[in-house]
Amino acid sequence: MTPYATPTSDPIVFLGIWFTNGYSLQPESDYYTQIGQSIIIHTSASRSIWTVLTGLADSPHYRWFESTDYGKNWSSVSEDNGGHRMNFPVTPKTAGTTWYQLDTQYYTLLTPFLKTHIYSKVTAVHVKDPVNATKLNVTADNDYIYNESSSDLAQNYTFIHAYPDPADATGKITYTVGKPNLASFAADIENGGTTNQLVAKAGAVGKVRVTATMQNPNGTTVSGYKDIQVGGGLDDQKVRVGQPATFKMHGNVDGTNSNANGSIQIKWYKYDKDGNKTTVATSNSSNYQDYVDYTIPKTTMDDNNTQYQAQITVSLLGGIIQTDSLTTNKANLTVENDPDISITSKVVNNTYDDGTNTDDLLNKVTNNDQVSYEFDLKNNNDNSVLTEGNYVIPLHKETKVNKVELDGNKINSDNYSLIDDSDENSTDLVISGLDFDNSIKSHQVTVDTTVSGINNKEKFKSTPYYYGNDYGTTVYRKEAIQHEINYVNNDLNATVSNLNFGTISSGVKNHIQYRSDEENLPNNIVNIDDQRRDKKAMKVYVSQPESLGNSLSLRYYENGKYTNLSKSNLLINAFDKDNVSSIGWKKDDGILLYIGNTNPIAGKYSTELDWTFDDSI
Repeated sequence: MTPYATPTSDPIVFLGIWFTNGYSLQPESDYYTQIGQSIIIHTSASRSIWTVLTGLADSPHYRWFESTDYGKNWSSVSEDNGGHRMNFPVTPKTAGTTWYQLDTQYYTLLTPFLKTHIYSKVTAVHVKDPVNATKLNVTADNDYIYNESSSDLAQNYTFIHAYPDPADATGKITYTVGKPNLASFAADIENGGTTNQLVAKAGAVGKVRVTATMQNPNGTTVSGYKDIQVGGGLDDQKVRVGQPATFKMHGNVDGTNSNANGSIQIKWYKYDKDGNKTTVATSNSSNYQDYVDYTIPKTTMDDNNTQYQAQITVSLLGGIIQTDSLTTNKANLTVENDPDISITSKVVNNTYDDGTNTDDLLNKVTNNDQVSYEFDLKNNNDNSVLTEGNYVIPLHKETKVNKVELDGNKINSDNYSLIDDSDENSTDLVISGLDFDNSIKSHQVTVDTTVSGINNKEKFKSTPYYYGNDYGTTVYRKEAIQHEINYVNNDLNATVSNLNFGTISSGVKNHIQYRSDEENLPNNIVNIDDQRRDKKAMKVYVSQPESLGNSLSLRYYENGKYTNLSKSNLLINAFDKDNVSSIGWKKDDGILLYIGNTNPIAGKYSTELDWTFDDSI
């Protein structure tokens, strides 16, 4: 193929700055259609910024040329047939292939002999029998477009392309935009409808989805889509403290300034948390490409919530004349503290250990035991910072705190406090001064206590925890492993229920009066809770200091045999040290009331029984 004229080289572009003439949108290499089905060849040419400045009055003029013999002979397309349009309409009348090339000319009507020619690449229009597409692939020249419309430097548009499979499908393609408030397709003023140029709305920010649909000759359709980001040129950044943060301008940044008469300068600005603006980087006319991004090599928490912005300025004659500028959006920098505190803990009963204690479990702890708590806290993220750090240890209420040490040094009570928890059996020991930064990586906490206020058996579970200020953003909290302390009062605890024999009927003699049903097994008469840490064998005795009289007596029955209760102790049960338990009887056993051969006088009868629990033997 021999073109009408040698196509102009692809333009050199930096962001929206054109250094050389060329086409931002070339014709597709091939178009496929049918007889009578129109297509439009969309194009877009532009001049370098230097050419524009030296020819401000020049305007574009379009001339299309065509060839039907593979470029051997070319002829101009008449104005009546659309040959003077940027977007060229073709309505074929016969089958075959025709080649086209566009000459975009810039000149004034007063100086038509001083023309700037920008030649497109050659395209071929193939007219053939109908072919249906099975799928459609959608692409874009740029995935990011600027929302800035007041500067010629902003790349506020991109061109969308749809390629069918098979490539010679002859259907017609249309485009739709999912969010018209973010971007829309430019109007085709010459031919009506729209072009494939997607243009951002001023100030819009977000992602827009463009869908292309091909209507096949047989009536079916195939579709594809492409997502385009719309914004102000910079993205917000989020990094961990101590890591670098880089802000990079979107757009084409591969251009090279080839005109010595012009210059480009890029400045980067920083806005602190109060909005104060400072210049942090400035390029010169030769190294501006090194400034399309800006990097904070090692972030600190002072960089958190700061903002960054870039400004590009184009000038002529060594900066004497400023022609245009582009200022990006302000991009936010979030520096995450991201602490990583690990806690190892140990609770020790320095007074008593029956062999079942572990680092997080103590058994049979009682009043006056000396219990210590040991904690090692380590920040595994060297770069993170925590201020106003506190360590909280929930203690059993009435526990006496004897000494608190932080990092091996005893601290006074001004550096810790005891706060009653909502749980009535718990008091929080809060120790302050546990900050972490680049120089402080770990802390050791030791607390010595004396157990107090234990009246009965009790299981006490608690989870110590650390909390600190994540440099003003959030409160960081890290829990240690839960520990459990099982308290006992170190006593043999026994309670005896009253015995009730009900009402004695008149005329009853030589009769055993039984207890009420509630006083028989499975219920107990003597409830024993042995909380002694050092178990011993035990005997249980009962005696009756005063008799009931009137032919009434109390007997202790066991397996059909009985013994009268008297002032002397009667052995009820003997337990070895490992089997002390509560005492209950079946209906026919235990203490029962016996009515002799004389009718008792009507009235209420009662007596007291003395119980003795002897572990001296």
